[in-house]
Amino acid sequence: MDKLQNLHSHTTYCDGSLTVEEMVQAAIVKGCDSFGFSGHSYMAFDPKPSMSPDETSRYILDVGRMKDKYSDKIEIFCGIEQDYHSEGPPIGFDYIIGAVHYLKKGDEYISVDTGEKHQKNAVDEHYGGDYFAFIEHYYETIADIAKTGADIVGHFDIVTKFNSDDCRFDTSHPRYVDAALDAMDEILKSRNLFEVNTGAMQRIGKSEQYPSTFLLKELFKRGGEVILSSDSHDAESICWKFGEMGELLKSIGFRHIKRLTENGFINENL
Repeated sequence: MDKLQNLHSHTTYCDGSLTVEEMVQAAIVKGCDSFGFSGHSYMAFDPKPSMSPDETSRYILDVGRMKDKYSDKIEIFCGIEQDYHSEGPPIGFDYIIGAVHYLKKGDEYISVDTGEKHQKNAVDEHYGGDYFAFIEHYYETIADIAKTGADIVGHFDIVTKFNSDDCRFDTSHPRYVDAALDAMDEILKSRNLFEVNTGAMQRIGKSEQYPSTFLLKELFKRGGEVILSSDSHDAESICWKFGEMGELLKSIGFRHIKRLTENGFINENL
């Protein structure tokens, strides 16, 4: 892996801590030769962490200006992280990361990853305390990720964000395994590229990347493809543990990752 690229990043247009230009500068310092922005799509039911339509327009223009300004130093792509419950699919972006951050129960939207206490309260209130019912609802939703127009499946098992070392539910339980693998199989009918996302490892000390090592092994068996992502909200997290992830992928059997170019996704040897 000779080149560094991260396509999952956020700025002050949504829930990131740095401007577009500051993130570009940080990516250059980190040694990236290309970098992508993926601001959160607009969610009318919870607008705070996402980009409004007006902000989305300004975001696209801002990324375009930085692409021109830094063209001699780094290649820049303009993408979006499209939530399952946003209107879409969007057009005019270089790529789309499809993701599920909310589950819909009746007229209510339930956040999957806002916080540990929030998640537990949601499971108690909406699923009778049954984590596996919550998990099954999540995987049933992400199984339909093609609805977002996704080029990349984002943090496939984000439902485990607060479950390091299986502290809340057993990821070897048949209800968990069946739900996750059924979703993976459904996605692979139309989408083949999953991100290996280290964001929660860096931000909250999660013990594993998304997807988990178990799920990565299953993805490899099924012929899925992978791309490295650090889901960066600041400078420090850019390309977090990419070397370690490359070694993990090689140990599973992957021989290449995907890389976005102006001509589309290509293979890059690990």
